[in-house]
Amino acid sequence: MSDADKISVGANADDEIDLTHTIRKLSLPVVADNDPIEDEGTVLLVCCDTTSQKWGPRWLNQVGLQAAIPPDPTNALEVARSNQPDLIIVDASLTDGTGELLYKVLLDAADLEMPILVLCSNNKEAVAAVDAGCFDIVRKPFEWQVISRRARHAHRLKTVRTKLRVSQESLTEALTLADAARKRLRSRENFEPVTGLPNKSKFMELLRRGMQGIAKNGGVLAVFVVGFTRFRLVIEAMGQQKADLLLTHIGNILAECLHGSEQSGELTLRTGATASLDQFRFGMMATFADDGDDLTDFQQRVLDTVSQPIQVAGQTLYLSACLGIALYPQDADDSDSLLQRADNAMRDAQSRGGGFKYYCTKTDAAAGRKLRIEHMLHEALDRNELSLVYQPIIEIASRKVTAAEALLRWRQADGTYISPGEFMPIAEESGLVIRIGEFVLNEACRQYRAWHQGGFPLPHMCVNVAKVQLMSSRFATSVRQIIDEHCLRPGILELEISERGVLSGDYDVVTQLHDLKALGVRLSIDDFGTGNSAIAYLKDLPVDVLKIDQSYISGMIRNPKDEAIASAMIALGQRLDLLVIAEGVEEVEQLALLHRLGCNAMQGYLASKPLPPDDFVKLLKAVRTPR
Repeated sequence: MSDADKISVGANADDEIDLTHTIRKLSLPVVADNDPIEDEGTVLLVCCDTTSQKWGPRWLNQVGLQAAIPPDPTNALEVARSNQPDLIIVDASLTDGTGELLYKVLLDAADLEMPILVLCSNNKEAVAAVDAGCFDIVRKPFEWQVISRRARHAHRLKTVRTKLRVSQESLTEALTLADAARKRLRSRENFEPVTGLPNKSKFMELLRRGMQGIAKNGGVLAVFVVGFTRFRLVIEAMGQQKADLLLTHIGNILAECLHGSEQSGELTLRTGATASLDQFRFGMMATFADDGDDLTDFQQRVLDTVSQPIQVAGQTLYLSACLGIALYPQDADDSDSLLQRADNAMRDAQSRGGGFKYYCTKTDAAAGRKLRIEHMLHEALDRNELSLVYQPIIEIASRKVTAAEALLRWRQADGTYISPGEFMPIAEESGLVIRIGEFVLNEACRQYRAWHQGGFPLPHMCVNVAKVQLMSSRFATSVRQIIDEHCLRPGILELEISERGVLSGDYDVVTQLHDLKALGVRLSIDDFGTGNSAIAYLKDLPVDVLKIDQSYISGMIRNPKDEAIASAMIALGQRLDLLVIAEGVEEVEQLALLHRLGCNAMQGYLASKPLPPDDFVKLLKAVRTPR
């Protein structure tokens, strides 16, 4: 089928309307009376005249018409219904079984649409046949050579009329399809196809109308941009079908929240709209009489609604919602700026881990810095500006260096550093974390190999891994390739995963951990105690090391509760046959207490701050490193 045979209203196959068959049916041939008959017609000849019965079929056959003569003229109606001839030739004097003139009976039959030619013996019969509405009449004497040509003409007219009717029906069908295509195209221009919500273009139109209403009637207009932390990751991990279900569900609950507030009468909500701004963000607009309690209540209602667990295809998802809010006329006087400032506020809320954030001038400054860092981070990767430092992990009982943890650093041209705590969340949002993770893993393995060849072997090299890396189906294969490239034993590599990354029951993550364990790689849970997941998951994870977060270590000397929690974590690790490491140890008293509690190892400024590779070698020379 060529492109000319289609009307396309979208990029999807379902949006393509095939009008080929319909358009072809609109083509009518121009038929002249002396053109050859393309297909034979049929004639029902109803007469009692033996001469007509003899010569009629012969002459009709000469012009391509096959005649059938019913043996009993009174059954002509049944024969016509059964055979559906193209033309009926009937004697004007014949009647049916009730005495009714036969041609009138045939004319009155609603299910018969063929033309009727009447053979008349006199003027009276001719006038009656014409008045009855017969197609044509013939007067005696019957000249069958002429009658046959009149019959052929009647057959041709019937054929043309049939094609014309089919063409009219096809034209109606084509117009209906074209109208549907226009409506679908109009819908596609204004509405997002997955959720059915207005798209960004339509939302901006509604926003401008709302702002005009506020300018005329007073009040306040609030723009909400709704996002979620790690939402891009969730969408990419679920697969397209489940992701569409999730997006549709979120769109539905937002629309329901808005319309429910309009109809409840609890709030002075004047008007509102919900939209899908893109695959990862939703927009809402609401107008109020003022910016008092109603706006606050509505904002909390939206946050509570989107923070509820979501069931998608039998899977329960917990999404951390982020709301950014900008107000008109306070925060901006045009629709583009208003939406942008609400979006900046949402991103600020994202960086804080969730909740809601009203726009303020600091929000723009923070958004501008994030954009600059994202741009600079792309360049940093291309220019090899990222580097690693290494912090030793010390066995408490022997004071020996048992491992080095590779930590990422980004040094600026002026000698300052941008903290990983600032640029790594931006890397996750922008999709750069995979490239950065591969760089860190490759560089750490290269450095370990260099140390080993230089006569300074370590039992283990520890590398932090982001959850997004674990959710990639190729991660275990990539680790295997890097290990092989640097000719290392898998057991020397220890991958550290944040508690939030592993203790969530995520099937893909747990599967990757088992795949990595099958390679021979050691696994550790970093920052243990900071996540909000169940400890029960620990029994199902193939981990080797538990690292207690420094927030518990720093307070354990002065706070008995911190000491109790740290002690319980150490005991838990020992009962699960895990190596327990304390992070952030800075005081001798902390080290002594950890030793009494049975903690296996420690890292922190008490032993050493993170060091460049050459300085780390000096540290190794100063202490005895186990082989």
